[in-house]
Amino acid sequence: MKCRSLKYTLITALVSSCLFMSACGPKKEPKTVVTLYNNTWLMEHYMDAVQDYDHIIYEQVYNDWGGRSIGPTEYRFRGIVYLTDEEAERLLNDYEWEQADTPSYEFEQVDIDFIGEGPWYSSHEFNKDNYPTVNVKYSVFDGEKLVFDFNQI
Repeated sequence: MKCRSLKYTLITALVSSCLFMSACGPKKEPKTVVTLYNNTWLMEHYMDAVQDYDHIIYEQVYNDWGGRSIGPTEYRFRGIVYLTDEEAERLLNDYEWEQADTPSYEFEQVDIDFIGEGPWYSSHEFNKDNYPTVNVKYSVFDGEKLVFDFNQI
């Protein structure tokens, strides 16, 4: 019995000292990783209220701590959904939209040369229907496309 207790005490001390030593190491700044996508994954997981679109382009952004992070990675998604004319009209009619300020875009790989200047509109109900489990920085609509930036939580 003493041997078992000693064994657990030694293991606990070893694990504690390893955690302490890693915490005391040099502070490392994370590397921001940005990957460009034009697949349907984001639409399938976050934009249930959008029934039809022409194409999407978005960035997936996360911090890489060089293998030193514990726990899941929180991704940030930012991009543009180009809607079909019919879908843009349906969204315009199905939701109550309020004029919004032009967002401060932070895209690194998404080409915003053709994004337009608005006017931009936002909808609390649209955000609630599409992004119930994320923190929305902005989600705006100009009658043709949706421009978004949100983080997983």
